[in-house]
Amino acid sequence: MSFSHAQKSLGGKYTLVVGLGVSGLSVCELLRRQGEPVIATDLRQREHFRGELDSLEALGCAFRLGEHCLDDFLSADLIIVSPGVPLDLEPLMKARQQGVPIVGELEWAWRQVNLPTVAVTGTNGKTTTTHLIGEIFRAAGRKVFVGGNMGTPLSQWILHGEPAEVLVLEVSSFQLDTATSFSPCVGVLLNVTEDHLDRYESFEAYAASKFSLFSRQRPRDRAILNGDDPVCRRMLSSVPGSVLLFSRNDPRAHAKIQGGRLVAAVPGEVSVEIDLQGCRLHGVHNEENMLAAALTCLAMGVPLQALREVLGGCRGLPHRLEWVRRWRGIDFYDDSKGTNVGAVIKAVESFDRPLLLLLGGRDKLGSYESLARVLKDRCRGAFVYGESRARIASALQGAVTTRSFRGLEEAFEAAVKVARGGDVVLLSPACSSFDQYSDYKERGDHFQKLAAQLGA
Repeated sequence: MSFSHAQKSLGGKYTLVVGLGVSGLSVCELLRRQGEPVIATDLRQREHFRGELDSLEALGCAFRLGEHCLDDFLSADLIIVSPGVPLDLEPLMKARQQGVPIVGELEWAWRQVNLPTVAVTGTNGKTTTTHLIGEIFRAAGRKVFVGGNMGTPLSQWILHGEPAEVLVLEVSSFQLDTATSFSPCVGVLLNVTEDHLDRYESFEAYAASKFSLFSRQRPRDRAILNGDDPVCRRMLSSVPGSVLLFSRNDPRAHAKIQGGRLVAAVPGEVSVEIDLQGCRLHGVHNEENMLAAALTCLAMGVPLQALREVLGGCRGLPHRLEWVRRWRGIDFYDDSKGTNVGAVIKAVESFDRPLLLLLGGRDKLGSYESLARVLKDRCRGAFVYGESRARIASALQGAVTTRSFRGLEEAFEAAVKVARGGDVVLLSPACSSFDQYSDYKERGDHFQKLAAQLGA
């Protein structure tokens, strides 16, 4: 349908979808299959989509590509925004001033599903924890949809997914920023450290976004938080639901690690102890992820045997402190998903051996001071690369020997030259990958290829 023809045929009544990523495309299809008139807008030109829009156009979806037109925003009955679209986009701000309703894909899709919902957020560990919870539900024989910010958007599941009796959703701060009714029966906040300061005006604004997960919970709902995280502790009083804490350090917490065993309990209801000797998840942050997953599943009434089966022998996800290989006594670990300083600190603290750290990429404008303090006693060298290398090198000056390189490959080669048996070469970038890679997966795959090429 041509755009001019679409405007005439819609008669001024339509939903505007802003951003044609995976979730935006799914929203367009779902709206059209529900018989709703749709206009979609994206700054990218049509050739970028390589035919992805053809089937939607056949369904009657109209497109405004290569530009945003203010009139499209002001004339819409509803605007649905993809997570990657900044909310301070000028046409969005003017539409909001004119009273046009604006929601995100997650909010809009969730309104259409009446199912118990678990939502997991936090700066780090969201995907691993969401995955663990989903696996525990599956081990218990429960029909579960696992997705949201990871994998499959909720709107896509509504279109094509298998039936489910519970939703387990990874939720980002960007998705929470456009939520007005989303309210999980169990909300999980893993941690809050500096991230996305290129999009938020302050760290406080970013933290408030994370805590909005709990803002619409009812007293009988459960809020699961990290008792070791200072921001979580500070903002506990703002949580309306029933609070359960997990902690690696506080024996009074509802879930903790004691003598190599995971111990978790929901007071007055159920408790479990799980031997972790067979667990292959590495790192202190993964202990926190398992504690959060255990509390969540206990709160949701999942049989204890399912928790023991999954958590007692679980493996990690790719590019999350993933052991790659050992070469001449040197271990290589891929933590390409460590895209902020908090994640890198958790990764570094997981080792009691000398580290050679590779970090860099596109800067998220957070502070590197806390990383410098941690590296001072734990790291034999930092090898920084990419767009952010000058800023990181300046922040680490005096704390650790630092060398700068244009790309990851040069940094990797330099680290290998000085590595000794017993060392760890760790890729944990503290930055996004978008200066040189399409995503963190491509960056991690490159690191793993470099390690594999070292030979025997």
